[in-house]
Amino acid sequence: MDTPRKRISIVTKIFSVFLAITALDLSAIYIFTGTGQIDQIGRNGILVAENAALKILQILPQGVLADPMADKSFQKKLEAMARTNELDIKNCATVAGDGKIIGDGEGRISPRALKALRLYESEERLFYADLSLGEFSADLFIPFKPAPNLSLRVLSCNLPLESIRDSFYRLLRLSVIILIVTLLMQAGLAWFIYIIFIKRLRLFEKVSEQIGQGDFSGAINYGKRFDEIDHLGYTFNTMRLALAEKTRVLEETLLSLEKANFDLEGDLILGEEIQQSILPEKTAGKAVRWVVTYHPMSRVSGDFYDVYDLPGGAAGILQFDASGHGVPAALLTMMAKISFVEAIQKASAPNRIVASVNDELSQHLQKTGNFLTAFFGIIRPNGKMIYCSAAHTSTLLLRAGAEAILLHPTSLSIGFAPPGGEAFHAAEIELLRGDRLILYTDGLTESRAKNGEAIGVEGVIALAQKFQKLDIGSMHREFFAAWESGVDRRAVEDDVTVMIVELA
Repeated sequence: MDTPRKRISIVTKIFSVFLAITALDLSAIYIFTGTGQIDQIGRNGILVAENAALKILQILPQGVLADPMADKSFQKKLEAMARTNELDIKNCATVAGDGKIIGDGEGRISPRALKALRLYESEERLFYADLSLGEFSADLFIPFKPAPNLSLRVLSCNLPLESIRDSFYRLLRLSVIILIVTLLMQAGLAWFIYIIFIKRLRLFEKVSEQIGQGDFSGAINYGKRFDEIDHLGYTFNTMRLALAEKTRVLEETLLSLEKANFDLEGDLILGEEIQQSILPEKTAGKAVRWVVTYHPMSRVSGDFYDVYDLPGGAAGILQFDASGHGVPAALLTMMAKISFVEAIQKASAPNRIVASVNDELSQHLQKTGNFLTAFFGIIRPNGKMIYCSAAHTSTLLLRAGAEAILLHPTSLSIGFAPPGGEAFHAAEIELLRGDRLILYTDGLTESRAKNGEAIGVEGVIALAQKFQKLDIGSMHREFFAAWESGVDRRAVEDDVTVMIVELA
């Protein structure tokens, strides 16, 4: 299994969380502290401006001057107040009722002075203060009536607010201090988490990687406080030691199994050699020509075939299939081989030969629940064939004219039929020159094509007819090659044996 690639470190995740918490802290500072303090500073500025306006009103000459700033007495009073730090105003000017600044050659209009006039007229305000925190100053607009024959005018002055500046800078310094303290606390908390958790978890990661590579020497050290992670380390060490012991036992068991498998493989190779050694020679059965493909699933097979030279120039053709496959089925084939050799020496009729084998093996087969299907036919030189099929797959007789005849079973299988010859029957058929007899085990018909469908008897007939015009050797090779290319080899679950026989 591939190791997942690390994308984001847990340290990065923790610091990201801390940065988010810091941002929230700063937002809280601004919302709950900064805005309130700034509002308070603004209110203080308004109070200072109002106090200054009241002081100016106290010293402002009434009903005599069109422009108070032209009165030297008034200017001296302002200067005296500035020297005593009571009032430090700047840029004072007088604004006429139309909003124009007296003495300004350009005739500029002061909208805020007009606003002060409107407020005086509608609300009878004595003055109007416009606070500018960005410049730490306030603009004062004080309406006055210079004389009965003159319109209402406004005295406009700028008042620096140094106390407001000091308060704002104190608030700024406090915010910076809170930010620094918050960052230091977050960094300290991150370092604490790294030492307490992450550093120790990385040790778990390192030891786990060693265990994954088969090295059980690593150990998790735990301290005196024995917290939850220490307890996890203790449990991890216990698991590591138990896993090391189980791994040792498994390795010893694996070695034993490998040795047993080696011995078993040697026995299977020997069994394969023995089974191959008792197969018939290519020269057997002089009355017929025959070819065969013997395809075991493993080294030994539950299928078997044999060809005999019988008295009078006849040939005996035998094919049988033991239930199951592998070693148990191969042992049954060895027993059946011996039984058929003995039975052929005692009887001449195919059904009597099969019955004799059934009498000898049925008792053993019934104890194990196994059985044999078999086809035994005797072909005489004149083409007459007498056969007995004990529940074997239907044998295909392919006439020279491409007619396909199925020779169906004549009896029950060996092991299922009761002892005695009554359960086995013979049949006969005439073989002509050019006819071909195709014998096969059920591993062929039960194999599945790549589309998932079983080959079946129809598939066997189609393949046989496709290559019928070839000589027997070429037909057999093409037949088996077409079968191998058309089936899913993973779906072949049984031994496969195919024999093609014709008159010599």
